[in-house]
Amino acid sequence: MAIVVYSPPASEPLSIAEVLAQLRLDETNQEPAPGAVTVALASPAAAGNVNAGVHRCLATFVTAAGETQAGAVSVSVTVVNAGINGKIAVSNIPIGGALVTARKLYMTAAGGSTYLYAATLANNTDTTATLNIADVSLGSEAPTANTTDDPRLSRLITTARLLAEQELNRYLVTQTLDLYLNAFPTYANPRFPDRTLRLPPLQTVTAITYVDTDGTTQTLAANQYVVDANSKPARIAPAYGLSWPATRDLENAVKVRFVAGYGTAADVPACIKDWMLVKIEELWNGEEIQGRFIDALLDPERTGRY
Repeated sequence: MAIVVYSPPASEPLSIAEVLAQLRLDETNQEPAPGAVTVALASPAAAGNVNAGVHRCLATFVTAAGETQAGAVSVSVTVVNAGINGKIAVSNIPIGGALVTARKLYMTAAGGSTYLYAATLANNTDTTATLNIADVSLGSEAPTANTTDDPRLSRLITTARLLAEQELNRYLVTQTLDLYLNAFPTYANPRFPDRTLRLPPLQTVTAITYVDTDGTTQTLAANQYVVDANSKPARIAPAYGLSWPATRDLENAVKVRFVAGYGTAADVPACIKDWMLVKIEELWNGEEIQGRFIDALLDPERTGRY
C-alpha cells in the first residue's frame, strides 16, 4: 500500500508571520532587495515608445511569498528623441536566491523621480531586457516594504507539515492523493478485516479505478461503494449487498484518488500548529526543545495506523 500526493496543498498551515513571531525574527530574515541594474540606449538605435527625457531604473525580486522593496537605483539614461532611440536596454539584472521566481523592473517617467512598473522577467535566469514603454503606460509604484521571507523559512514550514502528517497519519491542508493497493481488502486480509479502505481525514473520493482479471483498467461506479467520512479514519466500503471486484494479480492494481485534509489553514487544529511552531524552532536553532514530551501536543488528533 502506498499513498502518493497527486496535487499538493495550495497553502501551508502556518504563515511566515506566525513563524517569524515564534522565532522572534524581523524583516532582516527575508530575500534582500537586488543591487543596481545597468541601463543604456538600445543599440543599434531604434524607434520606440520611451518618452524623451532622463530615466532611471531599478529591479525587485519576486518569490511565492511576495516582493522585495525597490532595489538600488541605476545611473540615468537620456532618451533624446523617442522616434530615434526610444528604447532602453537593461543589463546586469541581478539573480536572486533559490526561492526567487521572477524579477520586476521599474523606471521613472521622463525627468521623474518615482519608480513605476515597467516589465516582469518571469524567471530567475535572464540578465538582460529591453524596455519599450511610454510614460502613460507605466504601472504602479515600486514597493517600499519587503513582503518576501527568508528562503529557509518556507522550506521549514513545509518540512514541519510533512513531519506532522507522518506523525499523525493525517493530511493537514486540502490536497489530492492517490492510494495504491495490490488488491481490494477482503476478509482474508488481516489488515482489512472489515473489507473497508481506511483513509486519512477524508473530504471526498474522486474515483476508484482497478485492473480487472482480464487486464483492463475499470472505473468503479460511485453507486458501487459508500463513503463514511465521519469515522476517524474515514472508510470506504462496498455498497449494501455488494463486494469489491476481483483484480488481476499485479502491483498497484487498485487506485483510489481522494481529497483529504482538515480544509484551509484556518481549519487545522491549534494543537497541530503549536507542534509545528515548536518543531520549526527546533530545526531553526538545531536543538531540541523541552524534551520529547512536546509530541504530546499531537495527542488530541492521533488515530490508529491506516
